[in-house]
Amino acid sequence: MKKNLFSGFSSAASLLLTGMPFFSKPLFARAGGGGGRSGGSGHFSGGWGHSSGGYTGGGFSSHGAYYGHSGSSGDSSLLTVIFLVVTIYIIYRLYVKYKNTSISRQYQADASVRPPALTIKGNRKSPIPIPEPGLAGLPAKVRIAFLEVQTAWSGQNTDRMRRFITDGVYQRFNTQFRMMRLLRQTNPLSDIRIIDVQVDSTEQDGMFDIVNVCIRASMKDKFECALNHELDEEGVSDFVEYWSFLRKRGAVEKNIYDSLKCPNCGAPLPENMGEVCKCKYCNAMVNSGEFDWVLAEITQEDDYLREGMFEEKMDGLDEKVREMASAYGDFAVQLLEDKASNAYMQIMTAFAMHDPSLMRRFVTDDLFGQLAPQVEKHQEIFNRIYLNRVTLVGAEKIDNTNRLTFSLVCSAQRALIANNSVKLVDPEIVVREQVMSLTRDAAAGKGKGSIYQHNCPLCGGPVKDTLDIRCSFCGNPFNSTANDWIVSSLTSRQQLMNRGHSV
Repeated sequence: MKKNLFSGFSSAASLLLTGMPFFSKPLFARAGGGGGRSGGSGHFSGGWGHSSGGYTGGGFSSHGAYYGHSGSSGDSSLLTVIFLVVTIYIIYRLYVKYKNTSISRQYQADASVRPPALTIKGNRKSPIPIPEPGLAGLPAKVRIAFLEVQTAWSGQNTDRMRRFITDGVYQRFNTQFRMMRLLRQTNPLSDIRIIDVQVDSTEQDGMFDIVNVCIRASMKDKFECALNHELDEEGVSDFVEYWSFLRKRGAVEKNIYDSLKCPNCGAPLPENMGEVCKCKYCNAMVNSGEFDWVLAEITQEDDYLREGMFEEKMDGLDEKVREMASAYGDFAVQLLEDKASNAYMQIMTAFAMHDPSLMRRFVTDDLFGQLAPQVEKHQEIFNRIYLNRVTLVGAEKIDNTNRLTFSLVCSAQRALIANNSVKLVDPEIVVREQVMSLTRDAAAGKGKGSIYQHNCPLCGGPVKDTLDIRCSFCGNPFNSTANDWIVSSLTSRQQLMNRGHSV
């Protein structure tokens, strides 16, 4: 989010008067860009070291300081200061004008010079021809989705968009909303304008087709924190995001964007579907991709157009992915990355809420035993937290289990609440990478449900309580690798390197 005029002017003044770097990058607290993007605000750290005893992933380093400036007394000094202030203000106004003009020119250039298709390099991506009948109505749906998501973000309520977002996307929003409520924060968005919507690339992934859409937009962005008004920010942001939509190949399209009825049976959908996006009449999973395009990822432009901080992938990943896809009937990389992001945000929520039970059904018993004591001792919550990128980087068979390894790059800023006020632990957004492994029995086959969709993987029965660890119908432990992908490890890449391991 852009700073106001005074903060920008004071930054320029500090820079010229002290000779010290003092500019801060925009935070962009809008939906899908929760603050401090990779390569934007904040700095990179191998992990967050938690002073309260939480897990550490390679140490925490902070930088940035407030610099004072002392002057001498006297009329000449006063005149000099006045002259400098006036000069700085003029220079700053010229800089702002130049910057705005540059941004405008950049948008005009981008509109005519498109980045090449499949800009992100990934082992799973292969171009597919654009089927006109299937994509003809997609731009209109993207516009509906974009506006609904901004409305949902402003109101901290996922009800309006739940039917067309994956479970992982839902959990990303849900975690941030919980943090904002604890911190008594609001982020109303207004004057939302969609400048352009274009299909950037298409992919095939298991049984699914994926379309990556470039969205250019602008909006007024007002961030307020009732517990600490020093965190308030306001401005107008022009930005580019890439939204990824998936749909099962060959699905008979039934528009879920213009209707609040079940695409399978036509019954009214629940007003509040929450974590479970299911029709209560026919049990159809509305957001499964079986009926229409579903939003599976929101990526900031700089994260999308570059390869990123870490792109090392296991040799032969393509072949291993194909082997697993043939063994499991429900295998798709995009969906597995969605599960990884879902589980990761559940773990982060557990740390922020100091409640190990929130992550219990997503992690193995061994990992739970390692993390639970740290969660209970943890004190900080997150002022901003969002995932920049989730990427499958490894796949291997170990004994009778298959293991998938994901790189997760996350931006966050820790905070403490005390005496009805909030204090930032991190002076700015910290970007870090962690490595997560999901494990599943090699002989598991296709499950009848998924813990990530609140169904028992063994019998398909609904999860009655989100904190349950066993199915109330068949008694199956939800965190068993026999029927679903379960988090078996979570560490930083630096820790792996210190142990002499690669991904």
